[in-house]
Amino acid sequence: MSQPPSGQRPPERRQAPRFNLSMPVTFSIAGSGRLCAGMVDNISLGGVLLVTDEPLNHTDRIVIHIPIAMDATMNIEAAIVRTSNVGEVGVAFMSLGDEAMQRLSELVDQRARKNA
Repeated sequence: MSQPPSGQRPPERRQAPRFNLSMPVTFSIAGSGRLCAGMVDNISLGGVLLVTDEPLNHTDRIVIHIPIAMDATMNIEAAIVRTSNVGEVGVAFMSLGDEAMQRLSELVDQRARKNA
């Protein structure tokens, strides 16, 4: 793969726009069932940037529990696609049905309006 000319950013690979959104979440690591804590740093309909102290690997699958109301949580299956040594983890949603995508979109819109 060729590098972009000096001073230029590589082309964007994301399919969905990303929104800065800071919110605490929990997630379960598939296979172990262990419940962990993290903070969403930004979100899109394709995934999140998760900040956590939990060591995760590219092979890990998680279920991220995103609070969408006082008494409701979305549980979304996801794959780890990127890790860093500072606790940032790129997470891609594995499959979102139409209803889940709509609920997530409404959450992002609601939080964006609240922070505007």
